Amino acid sequence: MRRPGRVRDQEVQEGIRRLCRGTPQARHGSLMADELVNLTIDGVAVSVPKGTLVIEAAKQAGVLVPHYCYHPGLPVAGLCRMCLVDIEKAPKLQIACATQVAEGMVVRTQSPQAKSGRMGVLELLLINHPLDCPICDQAGECELQDFTFQEGRPATRYSPDYAKRFNPVEDFGPDVLYVPNRCILCTRCVRFMEDVAKEPVLNVSERGDRAYIGIHSEGRLDHPWAGNVVDLCPVGSLLSKDFLHKARAWELDKAASICTGCSQGCNVTLDTRENVVVRVRPRSNLEVNRYFICDHGRMNYRWMNRGDRIEAPLVRRGRGGELHATDWDEAFDLVTSRLRGAGGKAVALVSPKASTEALYFVRELFRGL
Repeated sequence: MRRPGRVRDQEVQEGIRRLCRGTPQARHGSLMADELVNLTIDGVAVSVPKGTLVIEAAKQAGVLVPHYCYHPGLPVAGLCRMCLVDIEKAPKLQIACATQVAEGMVVRTQSPQAKSGRMGVLELLLINHPLDCPICDQAGECELQDFTFQEGRPATRYSPDYAKRFNPVEDFGPDVLYVPNRCILCTRCVRFMEDVAKEPVLNVSERGDRAYIGIHSEGRLDHPWAGNVVDLCPVGSLLSKDFLHKARAWELDKAASICTGCSQGCNVTLDTRENVVVRVRPRSNLEVNRYFICDHGRMNYRWMNRGDRIEAPLVRRGRGGELHATDWDEAFDLVTSRLRGAGGKAVALVSPKASTEALYFVRELFRGL
């Protein structure tokens, strides 16, 4: 087999733009504002566009339906069965991620039948899952952990003598490790590489309880967007080597920001520990980057932690011309007076990492001279 064509680094930005221009109709149907469907979810009446999935409509009612394989930025797979809900007049439980809303539909996510169904799914997922939460990097932000506390049994029914499946850790690429023992086969990573990155190097190998995520025999997970599979993984199966063992989830402070790696302006979340940036993750914005970022933006954060970064305006004072920190008002007054007194043309050198707003004000400053 020939390995799929590579995406060059210079094509990443245009690829993200194409990603943003794409429409989610394949997943949510035609979102026409004049075609609203009225339904009831857990006693709350909601009106959503025709073609909306039940799992998305539930969010409008303030209900988060447990799920693993579903992601709004990926094609629907409907294979984890964790989003089982009780729909009135339906012959059996339905999966919320692949069921479209209908007029007058009544959905119950907390009925005894729905809760029992989800509890059974969780029990099967946990049969071979290792009890390594205390040492797992995903602990504290693990969806399997969260939903087990919310929906699972208080204790296992399986004997401790039962031998769990074991597979060694695999190195998938420059920044991605695969821990098959924790994998619940949601296939988010497979669908991302196939449908978004357009480089299908991942697959589901083997069958039944022997199944695992395999990688192309001649491939590596080194695509410019490959790091997104770590964000997509709902458990601690796909890990970032860069973030491995740096911090626990509950030690992190989170701040919304904008990636400065290029002019696209992808929305990101900066995770910091003791005022040191340790991780950059995508922040959803359907108009800019949807749910993903490229690996260049993900890894380009170490400059933020430099100890010699300028944190305040500096002006030269005294005969020695030493730099001293000052406030912005004094700095702007000084710059304006110097520029107005300068003859000929003036040129400003501005960092490309500055925000769009900062660049705009620099332009306005020069325009007003």
